[in-house]
Amino acid sequence: MTFAFEIGIIAGILFVVAYGLLNFRVLTAESPIYQSLNFLGATGFVYTAISPFNPGLFIVEFVWAVVALFGLWKIFTKKNKAA
Repeated sequence: MTFAFEIGIIAGILFVVAYGLLNFRVLTAESPIYQSLNFLGATGFVYTAISPFNPGLFIVEFVWAVVALFGLWKIFTKKNKAA
């Protein structure tokens, strides 16, 4: 797979940045930036888990990406209802 190593490094950086910003209270879990960083990081790891196939990593990161998308959906539908 092309760029799997690089994508894995970037995905890890995205997770660490999101987690760090959350712990330093720069972002909250309701932040679209936080949820987007989580989604992009999880998507990157899903890509790296495809070849060679790593079922454990694939399942965990796929679910993580779905949860992040759900978080983004909640954030944006909540804002539309408040307007």
